[in-house]
Amino acid sequence: MAESSPPTLTKRLLRRLEVQRDTDADVDIYVNKDTRPLPPSRRPYGPWEFVGLWMVTGSFNVGGWTTGSSLISLGLNVWQSMLAIIIAHTFVGFVCIAGGHPGAKWHIGFPLWMKQNWGIWGYLFPMAIRVFLSFVWTATNTWYGSQCLRVLLTCIWPSFLNLDTELADGTMKLYDFISFIIYFLICLPLIWFSPENYKKPFFVASITVATAVFSLLIWSTVKAGGGGALLADVSGISGVEPAKGGALGWAFVAAITVNIGGIATHMWSQSDYTRYARKPGDQVLAQLVMVPLGTIIVACTGIVCTSCAATLYPQVGKLMWQPYAFLEAIRKYEDNSGARAGVAFASIAFMFSQFGMVVASNCVVAGIDLAALLPRWFTLRRGGYFTIIFVFIMQPWSLLNSASNFLTVVGSFNTFLGPLMGIMFADYFLLRKTTIKLTELFSNSPESIYWYTRGWNWRAAVAWPMGVWFLMPGLAQRAVDPKGFWPGWTRLYQLSWFLGCIVAGSVYLLLDYFWPMPEKLAVDDLDYFGTFGDPPSLTEGETSRGDSPARGDTPMKDGAEEKTLPV
Repeated sequence: MAESSPPTLTKRLLRRLEVQRDTDADVDIYVNKDTRPLPPSRRPYGPWEFVGLWMVTGSFNVGGWTTGSSLISLGLNVWQSMLAIIIAHTFVGFVCIAGGHPGAKWHIGFPLWMKQNWGIWGYLFPMAIRVFLSFVWTATNTWYGSQCLRVLLTCIWPSFLNLDTELADGTMKLYDFISFIIYFLICLPLIWFSPENYKKPFFVASITVATAVFSLLIWSTVKAGGGGALLADVSGISGVEPAKGGALGWAFVAAITVNIGGIATHMWSQSDYTRYARKPGDQVLAQLVMVPLGTIIVACTGIVCTSCAATLYPQVGKLMWQPYAFLEAIRKYEDNSGARAGVAFASIAFMFSQFGMVVASNCVVAGIDLAALLPRWFTLRRGGYFTIIFVFIMQPWSLLNSASNFLTVVGSFNTFLGPLMGIMFADYFLLRKTTIKLTELFSNSPESIYWYTRGWNWRAAVAWPMGVWFLMPGLAQRAVDPKGFWPGWTRLYQLSWFLGCIVAGSVYLLLDYFWPMPEKLAVDDLDYFGTFGDPPSLTEGETSRGDSPARGDTPMKDGAEEKTLPV
């Protein structure tokens, strides 16, 4: 017999790059430590950790501050905008709890949940959307963080603004690009740490940014002698014609939908973080309180501070919705050491919050998603680094500073996410009664109950376009003619998340009624992954799931957290 040839350099390199496989669970697919259901030792998040998570990634950041700008552009005044924010984000709190339930109960990430309702191969479709959105929002939030860094560097070295050579067809200047590179480099070591270690950083970031937000609110209102010009004359200051009559009602509805759409990506993949919960209930109160409360506080503060800025610095000639624009105006026009120190502190605080958005809210989530898609090659950490590299490919300076409507379209992704969420809620809560058979999610076999038809759940594949098609004309109008009105289609778009969710979920339930899925309430007989305790040991000769009672003798109990499965 001829001797086998030694492996080539390419094969040896690929072998070195392979992620270590977890072998203590008998499953068909490649599993690593970041793709399996998390054991108790990797679940450090209690209620207060979720408070910190939501303060940094959900509200106390640049995006949360600028929420009011999109609402006032619809023709609402300040008070109507605030009411829309309160209603929308109270609703969002309940949706986030629902979206995080599988992670909190079964300790699996979002990709595995998608396998349950889309199929072993069908889950690639929603995952492609999720990874793309992670690339976009990682890039844009890195840009926001770099703008805060630019303000900080200008406070320290005012001559930094002399680096004003225009780059990228005038969409940024040299000092913007230098700030972007530095901020990108600062983010890199933060991705190295796993989410289990984010408790203290979340605490520090939430305290500093909350202090900055309230300090800016107090200083602005005292300096301006009240709430500012925008509160008294929104149309004269913003240049937006106020909505009246029936148009006001529709503008208010659209404002609620816009708020939900703005956080739709986050609440869609909540399980990527709730999987770290110590107990299923640890996510509930924190999200029910902090999701609406944090956004209400920060968005309303952003509106008031922008209003005060219009009174204090009319020479700027435009509304300063972004906190870094407001801080730059304070530094420039107050021009004293106390103002520079205060601006520097606030810039650092918003930089910290943007670290949460870039690293925790996007790189970590994308890392989990990529690890689930390619577990042989990606861990959470590798996926995070792969994602942040795309900030240069996405070129956020062009997306945010040019006349392109690209971000308008991406920001309208609730058109697609609403139907996706309708399907997953209908499947998990109504049909399966919150049950999951974990081992079947890790199977590539047609014998899996989640194999459906050639790995695709055709019910989801039919229900999703049924929940999307009638919203597409309105989305097109939003992209090509944002100020226009297409009778009927525009109104449907203004209800896009709600209509898409309800229609797609209803179609999914109807299809299952006539063509029911198999074993909808199935769960594993034992805790094979050690998710609720220690994994059962394989005795000699055992090679497949359920082939021997020697795998364990602990029965299932409702809500158990020790070596048993929840039902």
